[in-house]
Amino acid sequence: MATATSSSYKFTFSYVDREQCLAIGVALPVICFLIVLLRFFTRSIQKLRVGSDDWLIVAGLLAVIGMGACFIYGEREGVMGLPTPTPPSNLTTADEILYYVDPTTVLLEKIEFAYQILMMIAYGSIKLSIIFFYRRIFVPQRGTVFDIVCTVTIVVVFLWTLAFILMIIFPCGALLWPNWGSTGDQLALCPIIFTSEYGLVVSDLILDFWVILLPLPLIWRLHLSPQRKLAVSGIMLLGASAVGASITRLVLYVQELNGFIAGIDIDTNLSVTLGLWWSLLEVGLALIASCLPTLSYLFTHFSPRKAINSIQSLLPLHSTRGSSKDVKSTYSADNEFKKLPDSGASISLVELRTTSI
Repeated sequence: MATATSSSYKFTFSYVDREQCLAIGVALPVICFLIVLLRFFTRSIQKLRVGSDDWLIVAGLLAVIGMGACFIYGEREGVMGLPTPTPPSNLTTADEILYYVDPTTVLLEKIEFAYQILMMIAYGSIKLSIIFFYRRIFVPQRGTVFDIVCTVTIVVVFLWTLAFILMIIFPCGALLWPNWGSTGDQLALCPIIFTSEYGLVVSDLILDFWVILLPLPLIWRLHLSPQRKLAVSGIMLLGASAVGASITRLVLYVQELNGFIAGIDIDTNLSVTLGLWWSLLEVGLALIASCLPTLSYLFTHFSPRKAINSIQSLLPLHSTRGSSKDVKSTYSADNEFKKLPDSGASISLVELRTTSI
């Protein structure tokens, strides 16, 4: 692979400004909150228990809200969406420039430190939520091959999340201050700070692909019409939107790394902000996509009249017996599935009767 040079290097991304930072910091967490709220509303009208997949998505939501708060704080403090201030003119030697750190960059790197911990919590929680959702749908009994594969994947995702949280906190050993120190301090004291980021974006993309593709072989072994198999596969592949953002973030990181190797002067504050912006977009899309299979019930089995009845049934003075006739639970408390009539290609995932593998 050829090494990038200053003449051949191209940075194909546009930096984000303060308005974009504030917009994503406010809008995406609000949208995610509403989506998760709809997820729990769907559980209530289905008469289904709230499971591990639901509580894990709540943990992911809290992390997304924290990430959005980091953007709001960074924008208000004037360190996100703005260029790095020009270094003092009295810095003349290479070492002075290498070990100089602007106060705005220090604050931005402190925000990035907290942000990345929240980011890993969000990554892990959302991935685990999706896998537990697979178990809720596709594992009617323990000990099947798919159950074992899901269990192994859960362990891998948990250890992956924990490992990168520790690498984010301790890339410089027991020292924390170099995380927001100068480039010279980081190169001297933090041997894995740059390689760990590259490992994170690559491994995150690989895990995303694995988690999204995991249930497809099982879906195509179900006793369903080809149209329904395509419909269910399409619902499960909604997470591809988050994979697209993950790929974009990987390309961004590679371009920034090539620019550093080629000696290109890349604006530190703007490039860090851009990377964080894409990671929040990726996490937000992943959370939304992970909830859509559950929310598909609202679109395929729920009319406005039923919505009114269900809302009324949640009121303290209203009997729940009337609304229970409108909404059938598609599986009982022990997660036994009931096969419903084929209603076309658009179906809710909870209508599936799974088979052991």
